[in-house]
Amino acid sequence: MNDDSIDAVERFRAGDEHAAGELYEKYVHRLIALARGKMSPRLRRRVDPEDVVHSVYRSFFVKAGNDAFTFERSGDLWRLLSTITVNKVLRQVQRNRRKKRSMDREQSMQAGKDHDVLPPEVVASDPSPSEALVMIEEVEALMETLKPAHREMLALRLQGASTEEIALECDCSDRTVRRVLEKVRDYLHERQTSEDEEE
Repeated sequence: MNDDSIDAVERFRAGDEHAAGELYEKYVHRLIALARGKMSPRLRRRVDPEDVVHSVYRSFFVKAGNDAFTFERSGDLWRLLSTITVNKVLRQVQRNRRKKRSMDREQSMQAGKDHDVLPPEVVASDPSPSEALVMIEEVEALMETLKPAHREMLALRLQGASTEEIALECDCSDRTVRRVLEKVRDYLHERQTSEDEEE
């Protein structure tokens, strides 16, 4: 396999310290952008995306040093690192929603009313790496079917924006935002129901 990243992983496992630096430099900016895109503005006030990515690399290098990962094709390393990043962000979301630490305590009662737009089970627990990849692919596939304006609404919602913030950003009514997000929720619910029936 002609993949410099996989070669760098093998050199790192063999004790080459420069290989770790190569792997860090190759993906760090993309991973920071990914982490930032998955975090709401409120969460970004508490958690630095760069800290999340440093944690991703710490976890990766420990496990890679113990031969915990096998890479079979080009792109596997990026998929693994992006999945670890998404999981780390989800853990930060859960951590910052607990009791006294809860970000929800920072918003008004008015803003809290739109939490039912996406089902609670979506953020209830950390997905496995394969579940996270499926979730990302499902959302990306859904995004392609939406109008650009609706795509922007969903992207903002996934970043943690409230319906009021989305309406302001997209220059439309709160009711329009709710209607679009409810259609998205119904679509995801139907997909999940049909998959459960097939099983």
